[in-house]
Amino acid sequence: MRFCEECGNMLVPKDGKLFCKACEKEFDLDTSKEDDYKIIKKIRHDEKESAPIVVKEGLRGERISAEDRKAFEEMFDISEADGY
Repeated sequence: MRFCEECGNMLVPKDGKLFCKACEKEFDLDTSKEDDYKIIKKIRHDEKESAPIVVKEGLRGERISAEDRKAFEEMFDISEADGY
């Protein structure tokens, strides 16, 4: 397995070369190591599948108050000196 010299992303085989999906650069495939990139199984994805949506605003309402945090720290004997 090889990684991109520019960004460190994993290179994937594409059209007889190694391709970086992050910076879209192509590199020559080392033909002396034929078993390095052998496709064992292809995964078929359904069109119904979608990528997860991350909502940054969702956690703000779930944070504990400063008073609750202090009570929690006292209950478990945690202090800032402990690195928390």
